[in-house]
Amino acid sequence: MSFCRFIQIKIQSKMKTIISTGIFNAILLVAVSGQAPREIIKKSHDAVKVSSFEAVSTLTITDARGNQRVRRNTMASMSTPDGTEKRIIKFLSPPEVKGTGILIFDYPEKSDDMWIYLPALRKTRRIVSREKSKSFMGSEFSNADMTAPGLDDFSYELLGEESLNGNTCYKIQSIPLNRDLEDQYGYSRSVHWVDKNNYLVHRTEYHDFDGEMFKTIDNREFRELDPSNNKYMVTHMAAENHSNGRSSEMVMEEVAVTATDPSYFSVSFLEKE
Repeated sequence: MSFCRFIQIKIQSKMKTIISTGIFNAILLVAVSGQAPREIIKKSHDAVKVSSFEAVSTLTITDARGNQRVRRNTMASMSTPDGTEKRIIKFLSPPEVKGTGILIFDYPEKSDDMWIYLPALRKTRRIVSREKSKSFMGSEFSNADMTAPGLDDFSYELLGEESLNGNTCYKIQSIPLNRDLEDQYGYSRSVHWVDKNNYLVHRTEYHDFDGEMFKTIDNREFRELDPSNNKYMVTHMAAENHSNGRSSEMVMEEVAVTATDPSYFSVSFLEKE
């Protein structure tokens, strides 16, 4: 046997061992948790799906020098029987963004619909897929961060368990299934810390197309809005952009579970000032 052939056989044998070990470790992690990672992520989406609510919140945007811009908005949301979440956000202040509105139809099985109304132009336009990775109102949150990612847009891997701020969490990696979805969401992969007790996501890290982590979103506070069904809402979330030193915070000061008027979720209502 030639030396080159001998080396080739050793490499193939080593690769088979690595692949087999990886498969074994993945099976072991699922066996320990008792759940597939996709199932855990689905439960994390369901945990924050409230039938309907209205809220007033503040978005604070901080640049690399510490300068801040503060934007106040109202929000209303409702879930339909088919699982679609409809959400409308209208900005109250400051004057340069007052009247700006965003309407979102967050579908469970297909790509979301989003519209933005710009009062200066008195015009509503649809946000197309390639724009969903762009900044939400100049913040470090993206338009896509305002919706739940499509479950079937990703492959999932359970990386293990880890404690975060005293919470024991599943650590799950999500990878977009193709390049179009990478472009739509604006990252190559994300890693989520999902609470083992209630399936709330405490942190998500986002990695760029070079594999570098560029953004972290921490969900710092939750409020249980529907105790009988174990439904929560994130009331304080913070995004940090590690590549440019900017950060943003969204804080819900007033939240009420209420029967939201279905007429709110239309382009005509979006355009009312």
